[in-house]
Amino acid sequence: ERRLFFLIGDVAGKGLAASMFMAVSKALVKNAALRAPGAASIGALMTAANMEIGRDNAAMFFVTAFAAILDLDSGDLDYCNAGHDNPLRLAPGATDLQTLADGDGPPLCVVDGFEYRGARVRLRPGELLCLATDGVFEAQDADAALYGHARLEAILLRSDLRDAASADVVAAVQADVAAFAGDVEPADDLTLVCLRWKGPRGSATA
Repeated sequence: ERRLFFLIGDVAGKGLAASMFMAVSKALVKNAALRAPGAASIGALMTAANMEIGRDNAAMFFVTAFAAILDLDSGDLDYCNAGHDNPLRLAPGATDLQTLADGDGPPLCVVDGFEYRGARVRLRPGELLCLATDGVFEAQDADAALYGHARLEAILLRSDLRDAASADVVAAVQADVAAFAGDVEPADDLTLVCLRWKGPRGSATA
């Protein structure tokens, strides 16, 4: 079956405990995805993950997460957003970015028993999808200015990256964030996922 599951998440907190909680959370979401029957919705998967992650959370951490399943043959993208920044999408030939704003719910471990609902869109051949954690947007320069959303969007709209491989788009963003921050050490982890669906006979590259 030609389906690709992918996930990006960010735990609210710093330090070793938060890092370990994030690692456990990712493992539990992956486990829920592996246990789910083929017809299970992405919303049901996120609901199950929310229940599992919240079982032993004495530190009261919560996790923002975006999970999706892409059908590599049709381009259908089933997704669910648990309090994460909305992913950006850029269609071939488009001059502006769109966001995946549906399928929203609270971060994981915030509302016990919350029933998440997913959403579906169909990607066009060559369409780019970009997901990031807030460490990208909150990267600071020497004057404490934030990198922000606008700079990321400007990179994604660069003409030389319109047909570039997703790995090249990621590299361009990483280079721009590094140039912006200079010698300032990042205060948070920076995670970026880019995926371009190449069409029915192609494959997605993250």
